[in-house]
Amino acid sequence: MHQWKINNELGFTLIEMIAALVILGILAIALSSAIMYGVQNLSSARDAAQISQKAQLALARINRELINISAVSSATATQIDYTLPQSIVPSCTLSAGCQYSMKKTGTQITLEGTNPVVAAQILIDGLDAANGGNSFLTYFQADGTTPWTTANPINQLARINITIVINLIGSGQLHQNQLLTFPTTVNPRLNGVQNAPSLI
Repeated sequence: MHQWKINNELGFTLIEMIAALVILGILAIALSSAIMYGVQNLSSARDAAQISQKAQLALARINRELINISAVSSATATQIDYTLPQSIVPSCTLSAGCQYSMKKTGTQITLEGTNPVVAAQILIDGLDAANGGNSFLTYFQADGTTPWTTANPINQLARINITIVINLIGSGQLHQNQLLTFPTTVNPRLNGVQNAPSLI
């Protein structure tokens, strides 16, 4: 009579190996998703920081231009035509001052000289075409609520509110198509209006 010996061999069955591979696959998918999420958020944060810095530089330049205006010939929600005195612009050869035009067109804000003619330069691009429903420029008299227009004398222009809105299309889904708003206020100093800067 034959006796069969049972071998107690150590090893994995096919079912155990398949189960282990399935579990490892699930863990790999979860881990890669977490890593991708982190990378996307990091990329979006980096993009937002760069755009914020770009907007702050543009606002600083706009502030520098508008704080020294001595006359305004046209003032709308998207454009201002103004004069800077010769004492502020050393390269200006006109005794009455040099004239400039700042305007928001589409997704850009440009600055150009109109007298003498200086080619337009882009101060910032990548703006929201509708500026998030906000006016790029709004003008107020000293009381802070009464609008100022060119029908009023320049010495009644106390404040210019500036709002730029950037459409942030980042690489991450959290910030995709998000609008970032950057407001500031300019108080022209050469018009004789005594007022303190306001916070908005």
